[in-house]
Amino acid sequence: MDEQESAAPGKLFNRSNSKIWIVVAMAAVSTAAILIKLSGSHPLSIAAWRLLIADTVLLPFFIWTIRIERFSIGRKRFFQLGLVGLALALHFAMWIWSFQMTKVSSSVVLVTTHPLFVAMISVSLFKEKLKMKAVLGMTIALVGSFLLIAGDLTISFETLTGNLLALGGAVMAGIYILAGSRFRKDISLPSYAFIVYLWAALFLLIAILVGGVRFLSDSPTEYLILIGLAVGPMLAGHTIYNWALRFVSPTFVSVSLLGEPVGSTLLAMLLLAEMPGTGAMIGGPVVLFGIFLVARNS
Repeated sequence: MDEQESAAPGKLFNRSNSKIWIVVAMAAVSTAAILIKLSGSHPLSIAAWRLLIADTVLLPFFIWTIRIERFSIGRKRFFQLGLVGLALALHFAMWIWSFQMTKVSSSVVLVTTHPLFVAMISVSLFKEKLKMKAVLGMTIALVGSFLLIAGDLTISFETLTGNLLALGGAVMAGIYILAGSRFRKDISLPSYAFIVYLWAALFLLIAILVGGVRFLSDSPTEYLILIGLAVGPMLAGHTIYNWALRFVSPTFVSVSLLGEPVGSTLLAMLLLAEMPGTGAMIGGPVVLFGIFLVARNS
């Protein structure tokens, strides 16, 4: 599959350009927080629509990949990808829900702590060893997270709940990224992304049905926002990250995602007139510096 992915039109999508495309993905995911804030739909509906629209776009590429590669996937692998989809569904559900309770700056900083959980899982499950700088970075990031949450606790209990939801979203993101780095070694991008997004959407739709959540909207503008979430942060963001995992380490991908809190916070200030909370201003830079140390030295 390396040759096929490297032979994309204009040879834009190849190993040598992978880091450039990660920058593009970083810019794309930075718009997610703003679009979510502008949406009036339920968090579960936002997440489900985002995945369903993205999968609709990916469907022709998935079919083309199957025909070209004569790709077949066993039952075991299919259900393993279902677990990855569950992690993605939980990530989106918790993170999007957090925006209803806390500021953009606090949410995106906390959800970006996933490199810490990537490192923890790698050590506990795959017996990887951490350098002392990585351990130092984890300590710094945890202290920064405590400062952020403690600073925002002075605002309200609801803000604390939103911060904890964002942190939970970070745990799920760490699982999602780590699993992707392993499955993408022998599964093509269209197949991997389509199946994982489909599983995630299915889990969210079940939650919507069980919870009696409204799925459809009466506003055309709302659908434009949802399409924007699918095309921008999802396809130009997550899907490019999934593609890049074939060529670069999950550590590099995790480090690149540190640009999201910066981009999202700036956009929130410019477009929503939302200034960072006290917790984000105090603990945010500490968290990002700690994550940087972890990702660079894992």
